[in-house]
Amino acid sequence: MKRQDVINNIMNNYGSEVDLGLLNSQIDSGEEQGFSYQTIYTGLRMALATLTGKQEYFTSVEIAEAMGMTQEEINEQIEEMGKELVAAGENPDDYFREIKPEKAQRFVIMPGGLDS
Repeated sequence: MKRQDVINNIMNNYGSEVDLGLLNSQIDSGEEQGFSYQTIYTGLRMALATLTGKQEYFTSVEIAEAMGMTQEEINEQIEEMGKELVAAGENPDDYFREIKPEKAQRFVIMPGGLDS
């Protein structure tokens, strides 16, 4: 992922709610802290979803990278939180979704394949 990809993706999903100057300053801040563009993008999505109330979905890999943890640690926390939700009378499916690998779709786009 590149800087422009972060900008394009955020503007496509939150453009009417995001100031481009503020977005650039947030990306600058992430760069200064040594974050990858994927981590910056994930962090922006988390923050904007909270601010706007929009639903966002994250993979355990995205969460792990953003939190500086391993995917296994995140998965363990999700399992533990699921147990706590059940004990509290809540449905973990309202918070977490497991997607089996055979249900996931992958696309291969050759270099230049999206150029118009």
